[in-house]
Amino acid sequence: MRKSILLLVLSLVLLLTFGVNVYAQNKEVSEPGTTTYYVTSKVLPLGEGILYFAYEATGLTVNDTGGGLFHNATVRTLGGMKIEKNEFKNERGWGVWNLQGGDKVFGTYEMAGNVNPGGVSFAKGMFTITGGTGKAAGIKGSFEMTRRTARSTLEGVGISYSKGTIKYILP
Repeated sequence: MRKSILLLVLSLVLLLTFGVNVYAQNKEVSEPGTTTYYVTSKVLPLGEGILYFAYEATGLTVNDTGGGLFHNATVRTLGGMKIEKNEFKNERGWGVWNLQGGDKVFGTYEMAGNVNPGGVSFAKGMFTITGGTGKAAGIKGSFEMTRRTARSTLEGVGISYSKGTIKYILP
């Protein structure tokens, strides 16, 4: 009888130890949504039909579900690209999301696309999440996105939005 009770207690201890560990394993989270941007820029002509476009953008992420880590997070990016014959293949930038609780999520991105007359553009790319602070410390993930730029009503100011799904894992 004692051996049975000892075996039962040992089994419960092992189950709780390893069962809790399995439950706590990291799981990928997906948050579909839209990020809108207000963009200021500088343009440097490099030759006939070639220019370098540098920009700073600030915006807001809204998730389709109305909740999640990135819902209502503000975002700021700095980036640039060389545009040749209305196409760009090498847009690169860096960004930070400021989450509602005050924590930050950092990353880099690369995009490619085209620009039409009047500043209307289309691009596809990937934002790679590289880390974070506070509750987001150790976060890894990505945001595969499609960006559209609309014709702005203000001279020298761009308006754009990116749609996609943010996927991440927290430690």
